[in-house]
Amino acid sequence: MLKLIKFLPWKIKILFIIGSFISLISVIFELITPTLISQFIRLLFIENKNSQVDLSFFNGLINFTFNNAINARNYMIYSIIVLTIISMSLTFGCTSLIVYAAERSSRYIRENFIRKLNTLSLKNISDLKPESLITRVSDDIAVFWEFLISATNVLTRAISMIIGGCILAVMNNVKMAIGLILLVPIILTIVSIMAKKASPSIKKAQLAVEEITKQVDENILGSRLIKIYDLYKNREEKFAKINKTWKNFNVNAGSIFVGIAPLFFGIFNLFVVVLYSLVVHDVISNVATYDTIVRFNIFIDYSFYVTFGVILGAVFISAFVKGKISATRVIEVLNTNEDKIYVSNGKKITKNFDLKVENLSFKYYSSNSNYTLHNISFSLPFGKTLGLVGPTGSGKSILANLLVNNYLYNEGSILIGDNEIKEVNTKNLHETIGIVYQDALLNTGTIKENMLFAKNDATDEEINQALRDACAYDFVYKFEENLDHVITQGATNLSGGQKQRLSIARTLLTKPKILILDNSTSALDNITAHQVLQNIKNKYSCSTIIISQKLPLIKNADEIIVLSDGNMLDKGNHEELMKSCSYYNESYNNQLSQ
Repeated sequence: MLKLIKFLPWKIKILFIIGSFISLISVIFELITPTLISQFIRLLFIENKNSQVDLSFFNGLINFTFNNAINARNYMIYSIIVLTIISMSLTFGCTSLIVYAAERSSRYIRENFIRKLNTLSLKNISDLKPESLITRVSDDIAVFWEFLISATNVLTRAISMIIGGCILAVMNNVKMAIGLILLVPIILTIVSIMAKKASPSIKKAQLAVEEITKQVDENILGSRLIKIYDLYKNREEKFAKINKTWKNFNVNAGSIFVGIAPLFFGIFNLFVVVLYSLVVHDVISNVATYDTIVRFNIFIDYSFYVTFGVILGAVFISAFVKGKISATRVIEVLNTNEDKIYVSNGKKITKNFDLKVENLSFKYYSSNSNYTLHNISFSLPFGKTLGLVGPTGSGKSILANLLVNNYLYNEGSILIGDNEIKEVNTKNLHETIGIVYQDALLNTGTIKENMLFAKNDATDEEINQALRDACAYDFVYKFEENLDHVITQGATNLSGGQKQRLSIARTLLTKPKILILDNSTSALDNITAHQVLQNIKNKYSCSTIIISQKLPLIKNADEIIVLSDGNMLDKGNHEELMKSCSYYNESYNNQLSQ
């Protein structure tokens, strides 16, 4: 909790401090009001309304003398109206200021959260889990926002009311105040115990929200699969189960906190009954005077302020318990020791674009006994084409991601020219190496906006040329809006082949020196796929790495590497592999016969 508060800049912290100070002043004015109102009772006991009137405030600390009761009454009315207006204005001002500061805090944390997220490697993101990251950046920061408001406004008012109320109660009647002061720690202890009991349920409820987010995401992305296999009932039951779990945890936590207010008011009412009994006893015994009634009335008001302050304290404790859990989850991401894949001041590749991989080995965790890739070595001179083939799970896509430094490798080396890629400036590396994934990554927006992600100053002519080379120009210009055609979320209004061709066109727009096609022609027919590869070979000065299950597409590559279980099974050109590699021979012949 404190770590996330310290994370906020001082400009925002000062706003909270000012807001807390204004809240304190507001409470002081509120605490003065009961003393003023109680003086009306004194005026009721005055028999001669035209005689001089002496009013005493705060146990004689402040005294005023008036010519008559009417002047005293008017003074009291005006004073109470002025105090009320000032108190209301201060309360409105401090609340507005604190809410503004909390909004700025949320914005600041979210911006840094996203900035941190952009520096994480794919491994870091996988470890933290995407659904968890979504929940943390939305729900957890919103919960922390509530805590910030509660910690400044609510907590300040609670402490001020309890301390101020107790001090004024002691000044008013010491004997009665002793009972009130003893009551406060008892109630706070009960609240703390209840909060501690509710904490596990709150934490589990947050984890349940992550699972709900994950299932909703799966239902949206897999909507076609659900329809095809009639999985409505299965998915509804699965969602209902986790939704019920979330509900149960929240009910458990809520049922604990919901009993706090009735408990407080019950104790307060019993306390008031005892006080009234004592006053009635004094009246019956002819001991009570008008001053006794005035002091009793003031004491009841201050007792209410103290009790209300304790209730606000309970509200703060509730917000604190939730906020602490959420703050811990947010700071966990902000303090994540990310793999150092982003290099801001590294080397720059300008001339030699030959690619050389030597003894490259990789595993996700150092504690793992098995390598995902083991002892991979190959060279790709600039302008040549390399094919990567192998069964599913052989490590092809991992190798592609290592080449663009999406994962941190610790064994072996990847060189472009004489530069180790993990020492190369990240921006320069991405300008040098372009990669197109099998799952087309298109954002909601127009086609042109998606293309400009690659090159923000690209002209329409450059975009159109890239579209032609990726065989995407014809279908784009069949849309009524052409480049301004809007892509929906998840690009659901485009076919798989259309999405892949747009992704290829976007990468070609950067004119990379090394182009990696990671199964990015899988949704294209053979004629279109061959045409795209031919356009790249004839029109672009770059090396090309083609990862594909379609062996006829890569048969003309200068060199082909066959991977199996993370190991290099064989390498050579098409003719050599047809003779030396049984897996390649069988796969190629099977595809030709289909």
